[in-house]
Amino acid sequence: MNRFEYARAGSPEEAAALLADESSRIIAGGTDLLPLMKESITSPAQLVDISLWLKGREIVQGTEQLEIGALVTLSEIVRNEEIGTQYTALADACGLAAAPQLRNMGTIGGNLLQASRCAYFRGPYDCWLKGGDTCFAREGENEQHSIFLTSPEQSMCVSAHPSDPATALLALGARVRYQTASSQYDVDLGDLYKLPTEEQRSMTTIPRDAVITGVVLPAKPTKSLYRKAMPRATWSFALAGIGVSITLERGAIAEARLALGGVAPIPIRAEAVEQAMLGHAPGELPAEDLAGLLIQDARPLSRNGYKVQLLMGLFKQVLRDLAS
Repeated sequence: MNRFEYARAGSPEEAAALLADESSRIIAGGTDLLPLMKESITSPAQLVDISLWLKGREIVQGTEQLEIGALVTLSEIVRNEEIGTQYTALADACGLAAAPQLRNMGTIGGNLLQASRCAYFRGPYDCWLKGGDTCFAREGENEQHSIFLTSPEQSMCVSAHPSDPATALLALGARVRYQTASSQYDVDLGDLYKLPTEEQRSMTTIPRDAVITGVVLPAKPTKSLYRKAMPRATWSFALAGIGVSITLERGAIAEARLALGGVAPIPIRAEAVEQAMLGHAPGELPAEDLAGLLIQDARPLSRNGYKVQLLMGLFKQVLRDLAS
């Protein structure tokens, strides 16, 4: 690990001002940044600690929305009764993410910005995402990588997005707030992520000198949930994750949002499936037809074709749980 300076910021505005130095990085829980520093994947000259920003640890229930501060930990989200009952998908996702010790330290803001978990990115390889010429996973060890958006024309990086909460929040229609030195911005969570390009080798759109301040959840859906398939029973990243939220009118689905994680470089919506769910009662959804529609654009890599069937099975489980 490189030597670095340490600064504390009492507000997002102060932190954003310190980020004017391009060699500075934000740190809160540090569960992703510190391992990256230890492996010299990133080497900031200054760490800006925002853990003293107390408002960032608040969960505020309004009349039409719920606001979660960026410094709220995953464990605190799991324990919050309002989130557990009104936004179950998020509580599910946070409860399934990582190990208890990491959930106790990891913040929701940091989780949304975590870097790729691809072994080539995390290891001693000059992979494309780190500035090299080759995505080694495309023809290499790719058992846990993407099955959607895998053509070079779509994305030169085929790693799978690792965040469980991001998938759940996308299904819930959440927004993300972030602060620069001069302004505050409010964007749909889906707009926080983008496929990397030759010019911008990053999975997020947040400016380098910005600080996430919170997540805003809209009016609660009738029902939501998050399910994932993992390579081992607990404490592992998703091979496939599905977040769903539905709103019912007269017993039929009037609105549906279905998000997928662990199967593409960024969290993605399954909009064709969402449309096909409308008008059906949760217990009367045509599972086989919808599962086929879900995977119609899948283009697995050389070693992860199993993920197609895995995703279909997980989706059918989600439909059963929606009906229960």
